[in-house]
Amino acid sequence: MSMRVRAIAFSSSANLGAGYDVLSMSHRAFNDVVYAELLDSGEGKIFIETDSSVPTDPSKNSASVPVEAIMEDYKIKGIIKLKIVKGIPPGLGLGSSGASAVAAVAAVSRLLDLNLSLEDIVKYAVLGEKAVSGSPHPDNVAASAFGGVVAVTSHDPFRIVRVAVNYDFKIMLIIPRLATGVGKTKRARELVPPKVELNKVVENARYLSSLMVGLIKGDRNLIQEGMNDSIVEKAREPLYPYYPKIREISLKYNSVGVCVSGAGPSVLVLYDEETELEKIKLGATDVCRGFGFDCDFVTTEIGGGVKVEGLD
Repeated sequence: MSMRVRAIAFSSSANLGAGYDVLSMSHRAFNDVVYAELLDSGEGKIFIETDSSVPTDPSKNSASVPVEAIMEDYKIKGIIKLKIVKGIPPGLGLGSSGASAVAAVAAVSRLLDLNLSLEDIVKYAVLGEKAVSGSPHPDNVAASAFGGVVAVTSHDPFRIVRVAVNYDFKIMLIIPRLATGVGKTKRARELVPPKVELNKVVENARYLSSLMVGLIKGDRNLIQEGMNDSIVEKAREPLYPYYPKIREISLKYNSVGVCVSGAGPSVLVLYDEETELEKIKLGATDVCRGFGFDCDFVTTEIGGGVKVEGLD
């Protein structure tokens, strides 16, 4: 049994195209690091150390809530210290809380020799998402745990499948400098309509099929067509009124695909050598400034799954 371990989990973009709560992607733009240490035996407790603004109350932190559940399920009586180093900015639709949860669960699994599977890591990590957003959505945590592009094919029990990506694209994140505040994800989920017309469901099914087939076959046109959503993105437009124009500009200058990253406000752009990336940057900058804020651009690539190493 290791006495101190470190786990690293990458940022992610969920809700790819029409894949709301289903399809997500890990990327190397940012990462969270969680150190887990077993202090001594005795009553089961968790202590949190961090230099970020995340809660240090174990019942309110996305990293510690899953660990509490593990300690209860496995009847762990020791004292566990979690040191959380936040590299993923929160509230930007980049899977910040999910990555912390995944890293914490993976670290504690190694610390206590639990040998949790990746599906088990997801099962516990979603409890952290529920604690901070009110919903145990598995897509961000699945991407951070498994890496690559993943599809959540079952929620109970959790089944996650890595989607083969056979097209060589890179990623640009357009990140508005907006103070989204606590509860942004919850508000975004509240805008999703409880009922939709059948023709919209069929249209989204076509988009999702196109995206999945495009990724697997390496078909640029299918990927571009598949990065659409007639239901969730439309319903959430009040949260990001700048997005339709940025989308229009991205497609005009031949991006491989574009969508809102998770619950926003960040925008995910897939690009290749055919994409006029600098023109997209200039156009997006003008759009954001027209709405009264600046934006940042981060270029990156698909990321791997959670990595854990013992330190003692």
